[in-house]
Amino acid sequence: MNQIRTAIPALSRRGFLKIGPVGVSCFYLLPMARPWNVRASTPLKLRGTAEQCIFIFLSGGPSQIDTFDFKEGRWTPPDFDVRTVKGGPMKLPYGLFPRLAGKLDDLAIVRSVEAWEAGHARAQFYTQVAHPISPARRNEMPSIGAVIAHEMNSRRGPGDFLPPFVSMNFGTGGGAGIIGAGCLDPKMNPLTLDTKAKLNFVLTESERSRFDRRWDLLRKLERESAESGGIAKSRPIEEYESHYHGAHSMMLADGIGKVLTVDPDERKGYGASSLGDACILARNLISAEAGTRHVLIQHEGWDFHANIYDKSKPSNHYTVSRELDAALSGLLTDLRRARTKDGSSLLDKTMVVCMGEFGRTVGDLTVNKGRDHNRFASTALFAGGGVKGGRIIGATDETGGKVADPGWNKKRSIYTEDVTASIYSALGIDWTKKITNTPSGRAFEYLEPVSSTTFVDFGEITPLFS
Repeated sequence: MNQIRTAIPALSRRGFLKIGPVGVSCFYLLPMARPWNVRASTPLKLRGTAEQCIFIFLSGGPSQIDTFDFKEGRWTPPDFDVRTVKGGPMKLPYGLFPRLAGKLDDLAIVRSVEAWEAGHARAQFYTQVAHPISPARRNEMPSIGAVIAHEMNSRRGPGDFLPPFVSMNFGTGGGAGIIGAGCLDPKMNPLTLDTKAKLNFVLTESERSRFDRRWDLLRKLERESAESGGIAKSRPIEEYESHYHGAHSMMLADGIGKVLTVDPDERKGYGASSLGDACILARNLISAEAGTRHVLIQHEGWDFHANIYDKSKPSNHYTVSRELDAALSGLLTDLRRARTKDGSSLLDKTMVVCMGEFGRTVGDLTVNKGRDHNRFASTALFAGGGVKGGRIIGATDETGGKVADPGWNKKRSIYTEDVTASIYSALGIDWTKKITNTPSGRAFEYLEPVSSTTFVDFGEITPLFS
């Protein structure tokens, strides 16, 4: 599947020191134009119970019947150690999720989720943007994280040194990649981090003097270029400069080293994986209360068309499940313990969402000993930010392949748009708003009532909160 390419300027410490005015190309920001008008249709009653969101995206599509909508059958390996947890209402492969089994009081498990798309790239775009992909408009369509950053921008304080939107572990391989600000201000693009690589935004004392010299040289070259009649500072260039000046300010902030450092002992507690490291950083970013409002983490490796249970393979259902178990349980534990400046539990102020782009086929394994794509049933996990834990919403049929009981007031399956409306509601964002001045001239609705195939009255998943 071809990767969906989006116009997000990639920025690293090395990169912005290399870039002078000559190297800053309008190409990066050509598809982007700041919107002049954002309008809402009718006022909504919003929850406003959260101040930030952490979204763990299980890239590839986890098997619902092998995780949190468990269906036991002749295909089930004995070492799944299937147990009935929480006093009887839920079966869980305890051998895969021993730590999350103890966190069910914090979790709302939604089993009636359905996707519109069954291909990775299109479904992943849908998960990030809550819109079907449009080849003509994809570069102007902002992601959910960018919309959150835009809406929460008015709440930034003078001491906020962290970017509003941070993404982690989105590689350059297949799938949709990371979707950015689109037609919004480029400052709403995500700061992209890779926990498998060195975090280049933390300066050691030994590097500081050389970094300062290079920064001063860059500024001198820019001034000389402007004075000699070099490239005119168009609006895109000015916005890009604002972007890397923001990165520079972040790097010099006193607290940045603490935020972007992973303690070795904590790393073990979170599972010693790239997902665990990302969850530690997400906790640090949110705990700092320094401007970050949305953290999007990708956990790759859930696309098991073959050898799903084969432990001899470097990646299999056991490895990704246990990584998720350690990382998510560690995150929930630490957010519950941490306190905000007003004394509240950090989890109470942070909505945590965990889901993939779709589910998998059910019953016996395929001839390749795996499970293929299934858009008609998947499971999503929610916690914090006003979500009432300890409950299961909706149900699939006896095989786990289709939604049988939606479990909420709209009497239909729950879609990505409904998940997004719930996030927006928790954050106090009116999802009926639309951006009316876009490059294409077509208004961008935060959530439009048109899916890939039909008209739907999307809305907040009310049982999550009450």
